[in-house]
Amino acid sequence: MLKVSGYSLLEMLIGLVLSSLIVIGMTAFYVKLQTNIMQYYQKIRLQQAIDFGLVGLKKDIKRAGFIANDPKKMTDKAIEIKERAKCIILRYDSEIRNSWVWNRANPTKSDVFTYRYKENNIAYRTGSLDCFGSKWENLFDSNEIKITHFAIRQLPNAISLSINAELRKNKQIKYYVTEIIKNENLF
Repeated sequence: MLKVSGYSLLEMLIGLVLSSLIVIGMTAFYVKLQTNIMQYYQKIRLQQAIDFGLVGLKKDIKRAGFIANDPKKMTDKAIEIKERAKCIILRYDSEIRNSWVWNRANPTKSDVFTYRYKENNIAYRTGSLDCFGSKWENLFDSNEIKITHFAIRQLPNAISLSINAELRKNKQIKYYVTEIIKNENLF
């Protein structure tokens, strides 16, 4: 007589339950992993956008006060920080003209570079002698990034720049940066 072996109904049910638990666990792990990867990507994207957007500001802070061939020609302050307006005005000889030029007729050809914090963004304008007016260019896409804090402070030998930002579509993704920028001409 041949002995036929197989699984009982109870063994099949236990196997099915254990297999289902493993598949459910793997699916939950996969979903959590995908969410974490997406949040990591968004955080890196925010960090890169902020760092890339601040390249010009940091470069202008480093150059402030430069006058080709004759640094004694300084007629105005090279760096003016307007803390109340959250604004910084920088002057340097951008085209090696041996002077700081301000052109009323064509301010974009001037050696004055102004940055300000307004409406949850940092804006830039060439040739502006103050922190007001129109025709400012935002450094960041207002639909994507919200700047929640912007502070500039004069330190004994440098400028401190602090920024807090978050993604508009995912407020949990935040980025904070504080940089100390040493000016190459004044300090």
